[in-house]
Amino acid sequence: MKATREKLLKEVEAVLPGISQKELIEQSSCIIFKDGKIYTYNDEISCRYATHLKINGAVSAMPLINILRKMKEDEIEIEIGEGELIIKGNGRKSGIRMEKSVVLPIDSIDEPEKWRKLPDDFTEGLKYVLPCAGKDESSFVLTCVHIHPNWLEACDNMQVSRYLTNTGFDKSVLSRRDSIKYIISFDMTEFGETDSWIHFKNPAGLILSCRRYVEEFPDMEPILDVSGERIVLPKGIKEAVSRAEVFSVENV
Repeated sequence: MKATREKLLKEVEAVLPGISQKELIEQSSCIIFKDGKIYTYNDEISCRYATHLKINGAVSAMPLINILRKMKEDEIEIEIGEGELIIKGNGRKSGIRMEKSVVLPIDSIDEPEKWRKLPDDFTEGLKYVLPCAGKDESSFVLTCVHIHPNWLEACDNMQVSRYLTNTGFDKSVLSRRDSIKYIISFDMTEFGETDSWIHFKNPAGLILSCRRYVEEFPDMEPILDVSGERIVLPKGIKEAVSRAEVFSVENV
């Protein structure tokens, strides 16, 4: 069958956030082709997107992407071989491991019954708070972004950031920073919730689902409830800090 190389590359790159570099779950390093859609799932993130490639099976993700990126042809030929996906271009042929049986639990992730509009400044607020989320796994909740009905916030025990906005969420929920960060790149405009997931969707039809957590986030009010004289930062402080931080690179 024939396929458009650039279109297929765009489709598989869209679901990359759900790929696992270390295959802790069988086929979590694969792209799943099934019934006109492609899926990825790594237990923390799930992606689904429509594809024009009408095949079924699990294909190793990175070899597929690397081959598509290196090829220059506009149109390529796709064949299913014995345990492999064969891609043909002008005078070249590549084979990638493919499993016809899909064992990755993609069907366990339900779509929400209804979608709601994501506030216009949700992504902007997320950009501000993400750098303050922690990386220390021993303090799990601090590796998450706290989505409150009235704000987004994050803290790593050294810094805290809160962005005031009507998030559209009815109840507080947590999402890991390394999961929810991907929605910034995909222009998400809608969201929905199910028992274990927060789902985001963009106009192109990409659905990116982040596992949701309901642990209690620390109360940041005592830290953020400050009083005193408001001051204006000097205009050149950003550039000054950029120059000075060179001397602290080796001592975080």
